Amino acid sequence: MVAAVLLTPFSLLVNFVPLQRLLLAMVGTTGGATPRFSVAEAVRRVLDLLKYLALRRPLPNDGFYSPLEIAHMSDVQTIFQIVYLKTVASCLLTVVLIVVLRKKGRDIRRVVRAAGITVLALIAVLGTTSVTAGFDALFIAFHRLAFANDFWLLPEDSGLIRLFPEEYFMNYFFIALGASVAIAIILTLLSRQKNVRRL
Repeated sequence: MVAAVLLTPFSLLVNFVPLQRLLLAMVGTTGGATPRFSVAEAVRRVLDLLKYLALRRPLPNDGFYSPLEIAHMSDVQTIFQIVYLKTVASCLLTVVLIVVLRKKGRDIRRVVRAAGITVLALIAVLGTTSVTAGFDALFIAFHRLAFANDFWLLPEDSGLIRLFPEEYFMNYFFIALGASVAIAIILTLLSRQKNVRRL
């Protein structure tokens, strides 16, 4: 249940195009005094990437991505596939757990409460680390742990960096964490209700 609460917002929000449009405008990709892309091109590039990451559709062969970027995106695709798989698996396991507990007549409030509190504690640690160490340090540490190569060290003028500057990832990170916090709070509040077992 904890994994489902943490991973589901990430998996859903990353594919929510209105949020992508907002973030791209906020970080200067399509907004500000000197936008780097038109809204139409940026959204098209984002949709191409989302299809590539989720459905393994090939990226357009139009020269936008360098060989280094394509190699990096291959690694990113692998990570996204794992995250999507774990999201589906954790959601299914959560449903199975709830069904089993209900059939056994168990009160699921304790499980729900424990999941909510655990998620809030993990996010508190992650948020504190981000604030004290700085998002830059967290961002670099994530890449060093997640990737077995240095392909993610892209030049500033690369298409990916111009489309998705670091501020994009910082904003998305906090939005996804905020969504997980909201779900955890709702779970914790629901666990106080006497009829949770009958839901």
